[in-house]
Amino acid sequence: MNSDIQRIINEVRSSAEEIISESPDQIRAVYIMDREGTVITYVTNTILINAGNTFFAAPRFISSLKGLVSALPIGNVNYVLMQGVDGIIQLMNIRDAGYIMVIINSEASIGLIRIILEKYTDKLYDLLRKLLSVSEEEIIEVINVEITPKDIEDVINFIKSKAVI
Repeated sequence: MNSDIQRIINEVRSSAEEIISESPDQIRAVYIMDREGTVITYVTNTILINAGNTFFAAPRFISSLKGLVSALPIGNVNYVLMQGVDGIIQLMNIRDAGYIMVIINSEASIGLIRIILEKYTDKLYDLLRKLLSVSEEEIIEVINVEITPKDIEDVINFIKSKAVI
């Protein structure tokens, strides 16, 4: 992984930790996702979640977040609030760059947590945009290969051989 990408991810993680520190008695976990719903980083509050409670770190739960983001018409929705068995989920759009999701303990802190999330939106937006531009540069470098006429001929011959079969 590119060192710039790792540095930016560490900054995103640091922001997630700062969000928990704003209200450690209410925030159980913070997830930062890109615009496709892929979790970039998450931080759990070790005070509210003991080692035996692995619900928040379960891969199945994280993959369901991707399904949630793609299933909801969230492109025009900036904020979603959901009540669950294990807490209240606040999902907030970070403009076109991604999402921040916080799992909290009680309804009493919904307003406070929303203010905290909005406080970090600009910082997270900048970090996610940087991450996107750096990762696109890395992809361009990997994809940028020279194709010779011989390569094209080989592909055509391969297709012809499969078409005959």
